[in-house]
Amino acid sequence: MRKLTIIPCVIAAFVAGACGDRHSKSGDANAAEVTTVSSETSSVSTPTGPVSAGPVSFESANAAFTEKRYDEAVRLFTSYTSAQPDNVWGFYMLGLSAWKTGDRDAAVRAFTQALQQDSTHVKSRLNLTRVLIEQGKAQEALPYVEGVVTVDSASNEGYRLLGRVKRELGDSSGAIEAFKRAIVLDERDT
Repeated sequence: MRKLTIIPCVIAAFVAGACGDRHSKSGDANAAEVTTVSSETSSVSTPTGPVSAGPVSFESANAAFTEKRYDEAVRLFTSYTSAQPDNVWGFYMLGLSAWKTGDRDAAVRAFTQALQQDSTHVKSRLNLTRVLIEQGKAQEALPYVEGVVTVDSASNEGYRLLGRVKRELGDSSGAIEAFKRAIVLDERDT
């Protein structure tokens, strides 16, 4: 699992905004963990058009993402999820791909669709929270990140994001408590 290293900074200063968020707005999707998953069905039919000459598999769409061909990954995962609407990982990857192209609205829609399939899908909740924070919608992000810490109370990443949301909402004491909890869960998370 890839860890994101953040330059240490005093929690109170972080909450006050002196250090700022060490995540790049356009590169925050890099913080997202992409787990190698296999699809339930490896190939699907594509809609008519120039997307591909044959069936789209999860693996081919994931390869486009891995190779940083994000526009192509969006097209492929869109086709894949149309044919496999019950595959939460397809919508998750569509969300990541859309986010990487800068289409935050499409990312929100895809992560939301993933959560309609599985409301406990932690990675979709985490990344939906990140996108909503980028859009300045911390209040909308709050229930998603609270769901993360409810589903996975040992998620230091969830508590770190909860701290970010609380900071955005002006709740300094709530942000400090969330950041403290993140550090208790993983002392390397500074």
